[in-house]
Amino acid sequence: MITRGKGQADGLKSSIEEHGGTPLLVPLLEFTLPDHLKEVQRCLGAIHTYDWIILTSQNGVDYFFKLLGKRPGTLPKIAVIGSKTEVALKRYGYEADFVPTEFVAEGFVSEFIASIKPGARVLLAKGNLARSVIAEAISDAGSSCDEVIIYHTVLPASSEEELVHLIKNHAIDIITFTSSSTVNHFLQIMERHELGAYIDRIVIACIGPIAAKTAVKHGLAVDVCPGVYTTDAMVDDIIRFIMKRNTKGGTLQ
Repeated sequence: MITRGKGQADGLKSSIEEHGGTPLLVPLLEFTLPDHLKEVQRCLGAIHTYDWIILTSQNGVDYFFKLLGKRPGTLPKIAVIGSKTEVALKRYGYEADFVPTEFVAEGFVSEFIASIKPGARVLLAKGNLARSVIAEAISDAGSSCDEVIIYHTVLPASSEEELVHLIKNHAIDIITFTSSSTVNHFLQIMERHELGAYIDRIVIACIGPIAAKTAVKHGLAVDVCPGVYTTDAMVDDIIRFIMKRNTKGGTLQ
């Protein structure tokens, strides 16, 4: 089961199909424009006053340029978290000036702080559920970091019925989580419909340590969490997990 939002599941879906799996698309994320658009646009209107912009996800890239409106002649330097975000940025004709070696907030910010000048002005464009780790660390290091919420993350109402149906009918072998938000929305549905007993046999795969930490915190046993935080690496590790389990005599059934 793929839980990531519509428009972002194609790569993971193709990878699963290429390796002989059957992808079940049940998006547990949906993205909307933020409230208080005038405030957001006022902030983006002063984009030239910043030294750096940080974009934390593919969604962040898309909503940033959607809200930015008319393409400016130049932009401040751009930092991204992760290779997928870097690719999304290139679609808009821009190259990232900074890409970390580790695709989580803590790893990103330690590398980023070392590469910027003291007192730099930074604008962090993010979703409403994003953590405050990056902004706090930059401020603690002596630079200025303003945050602007450029999209909201919500649970699609249409996915709840589909998920309940699949869970009750034991139609899912593996669930892939690509963010803490997908984990939280999944657990909300499980709790509402009292489905906890149905998920013990399901393999849980998380794209990285933050989503995995959220899952474990709420009682889920995480079976797969790759060292490289990409969907391709997650699929590779799922395959290794299945092969190892089958070698030991167990099956996904």
